[in-house]
Amino acid sequence: MSNSLVNHETREHALLSASSAHRWLNCTPSARLEDKIQEHASSYAEEGTLAHEFAELYLTYNLHRISQQEFNKRLDELMNNQLFKDEMPDYVSVYVDYCYQQYLQMKETCKLSEIITEQKIDFSRYVPDGFGTLDCCVVGDNILEIIDFKYGKGVPVYADNNQQLKLYAIGALLAFDLIYDIKDIRLTIVQPRLDNISTWEISTKDIISWADTELIAKAKDAFAGTGEMNAGQWCKFCKVKNRCKELADYNLQVAKYQFKQPALLSDDDISDIMRRTPALIDWANSINDYAQQHAIEDGKEWPGYKLVAGRSVRKWTDEEQVAQRIFADNDCINEEDVYNIKLKGITLIEKLLGKNKFGDLLDDLIVKQSGSPKLVNLSDKRPALNTSLEQAKEDFKDNLE
Repeated sequence: MSNSLVNHETREHALLSASSAHRWLNCTPSARLEDKIQEHASSYAEEGTLAHEFAELYLTYNLHRISQQEFNKRLDELMNNQLFKDEMPDYVSVYVDYCYQQYLQMKETCKLSEIITEQKIDFSRYVPDGFGTLDCCVVGDNILEIIDFKYGKGVPVYADNNQQLKLYAIGALLAFDLIYDIKDIRLTIVQPRLDNISTWEISTKDIISWADTELIAKAKDAFAGTGEMNAGQWCKFCKVKNRCKELADYNLQVAKYQFKQPALLSDDDISDIMRRTPALIDWANSINDYAQQHAIEDGKEWPGYKLVAGRSVRKWTDEEQVAQRIFADNDCINEEDVYNIKLKGITLIEKLLGKNKFGDLLDDLIVKQSGSPKLVNLSDKRPALNTSLEQAKEDFKDNLE
């Protein structure tokens, strides 16, 4: 195995990639349609790439696969990236620690266990030209664990029946099944910015059955660009969602309620509207973004709309010079009149002091506040609140006495 670090920005991407499997397995024509669209990576995607590079660097160093000199050199390069933020290494360490601990635990039961990072995995036996790059894989006798690092915080991602991780598992099985007696597959997603570590297990027998009975047929259609268009929550990151008639029809189903007052809708009607609303809002925003982009870049004129200058915002060009001039010309003005001084965030203070000293010194000055109750889909992994009348009376009994 090579110890060199992977260039995340230039590595290959398959038409039927593991990362987009959620889309092309549910809407088989989508892969070929997306392949016609060239898009620049968003700042969120670039931030995720940077976080993955940090993760690979730290994990590779912990495994003694690169020298201290190479580690320091690469660390300086990453920290000089304009997208770097002070909290990034703290979040990355959650993923790195998890991977390393899983490896050490597996080592205790199987001395020949391996940990593989940023490995290209081939699953073309089931998916035409199919391959992907898994973040981390820990393998030994009886069990194979796929560990995927998600740096995003916009959408929680769970391991349960996750198609991307199942494809990685199929590829890893093909690579290691002759070396290890793998009976079970463990799929894990580490999403530290949402405090989410999700794990799901499936037997080797069952995942191969899924590949034989479902994956092969859908991958064949997806590679050919055939099959039925199918809209759903997997459309969120699709490149063609702002021009997809199927998605438009799906979202406009809300119009059948004719904007009735909520009190006049049935419980099923309200549940259906809530289920569709996130996709509807996301789709509507993507339409606006598409129209504005082409108006700005191509001079496209849309009926009923025009392009205007945005509202201007005043900004200092040199804050230090501003302050110097103010103080030089005004003896009665103090620093607190000019500066807004604010304590840095908890994560940065903890990093400054170190975890042990931070805990000893400041633990009693920290409170973790619960967020306001939020209505979510049943698929959300958070436990339901007890909203019964009896529980409410118990919670507020002191106020009632």
